[in-house]
Amino acid sequence: MKKIFLVLFLSVLGHGLFAQVRFIERFEVESELDAPLFEMIDSEAGLVCFRTLPDKGLSMRRVFQYFIADTRLDSKEGVIEFPVREGFDMLGYDIDHNQLFVLFTQGFALNADKYLLQVDLETKRGLEFVIDNVLAMELVEFLVQDQKAIFMGSSDNRPVLQIHDLVTKSVHTLQGIYGNDTQILQIKKNPEVRSLEVVLSRKGAYRNRDIIINTYDMAGNVVQEVKVDQFADPGQEIIDGILLSTGNYQEAMIGAFGLERRNSYQGMYIMDINEFGEFDFKLYTLADFPNFYNYLNEKTKGKRDAEILKELDKERIPSINSIYSIRNVQQTPDAYYVYFDQYSVSNSRSGFQNGMYSPTGGYRYDRWSRMGATTFSDPYLANRFPMSSSYQTVPEYRYVSAHFAKVAKTGQVIWDNATSYNEFVTTYPEAFGEVAVVGEDFYHMYVEDQIIKLSFFRNGEKIFENQEFELGLVNEEERIRDTNLASLRLIHWYDRYFLLSGTQRIRFLNDAGADEIREVYFLTKIVVDGDLYTPEELPD
Repeated sequence: MKKIFLVLFLSVLGHGLFAQVRFIERFEVESELDAPLFEMIDSEAGLVCFRTLPDKGLSMRRVFQYFIADTRLDSKEGVIEFPVREGFDMLGYDIDHNQLFVLFTQGFALNADKYLLQVDLETKRGLEFVIDNVLAMELVEFLVQDQKAIFMGSSDNRPVLQIHDLVTKSVHTLQGIYGNDTQILQIKKNPEVRSLEVVLSRKGAYRNRDIIINTYDMAGNVVQEVKVDQFADPGQEIIDGILLSTGNYQEAMIGAFGLERRNSYQGMYIMDINEFGEFDFKLYTLADFPNFYNYLNEKTKGKRDAEILKELDKERIPSINSIYSIRNVQQTPDAYYVYFDQYSVSNSRSGFQNGMYSPTGGYRYDRWSRMGATTFSDPYLANRFPMSSSYQTVPEYRYVSAHFAKVAKTGQVIWDNATSYNEFVTTYPEAFGEVAVVGEDFYHMYVEDQIIKLSFFRNGEKIFENQEFELGLVNEEERIRDTNLASLRLIHWYDRYFLLSGTQRIRFLNDAGADEIREVYFLTKIVVDGDLYTPEELPD
């Protein structure tokens, strides 16, 4: 009788766990398991998904496919196709004013011929532009703003950024960028004021590196320059950062700082920048994050906390043992929600360094709105961008922990917490997890192999950590036969909703009641709900 009760209890508990992650909507496109994947952009018209794939027959032509889905993953028109010029394939993309722009290249040589396809997402009409007067470069970033295409890349191992006017055909090369010991860390469009912001890292005096935030108009003129040539105490440096707008022409840059040349991370900084380009810093160390080691068991956490106290008693700043990298910042009018990953990089042959001191740069790109050609180990882009010659070996990333904090814009840390990654190893170089902020609820979710892992915090308190959920379907009468693990991609969409995409084989019953298999590219909408978690103990 006790055994029966235990089985029933575990069944009910398992059902409760599954309910925290529910697969509620799904859209499918017929596609082979190893076919090219769809890229995704959220737009005014809806979720835009697109790809190129070989046209039927023996020609060298490819076809461009896209579809637009609403928040229920319904697509009224379905998949729409445009022909691609023979020998060309997709290299970059962006969206601007409900217009989708796709850059095509004929091969991946630096001077390869290129053209641009503009698709009006309302009328579904396409327009092509020849790109024939842009400097030959190894493309890293492609953007469009106000009918001006922005090309950022590397030429002769130096960064270069050009603005190509699609109407007048004029090209403007941005000044103050091309040079030795200079790297572009981030580009950010400012549609409200029709400008472009570029975050630069440049070698300064005494071997230190300066951070420069330049604002350009769309003719390539410098409107404002913010130069950060002094940071905190001597020897302390900005290691990475994310620049974001905070309203009223003010900005903030948030990231990690430490002793870069010693590979020593010391904590987080917030740089507030006003409308006149004046700035100040707030610094946060492990003394400000009492729950930093919450990813460890109680005994080990106690030892680490004691070590921090010893360092503070000696008036030293405690070090963070591994790479401490900013991944995501979300904001409310009064606070920032920040997400860091702690990990290490292992590949002795690669000579890999993290952040701005990396020989290939620490550039951040937003895969939601655009793509770059040097993201060599991104599983969604690698098969499309074999052009980068900067990488000889692929580094491995050993993920240790994920760290979260809510910080008031007035400066105080409201809460902090952490979860463990259990030190899994991957070659994926970007942020591995996705976060959602819903009121005072905070979710962190990622996919490892075929398992979704979810952590949930409320008002900073960890409610549960790394709860596991199997991939599921909306139609309970169907079954997943195979999943291409390399194709899986998880993205936070809005509110408490996430998107999971990839390719699968699905087993189903046809109208005659016989088993059939279909191969599809899928988009699945996932809703998370921490309120459905009810921890219970097994009976004695």
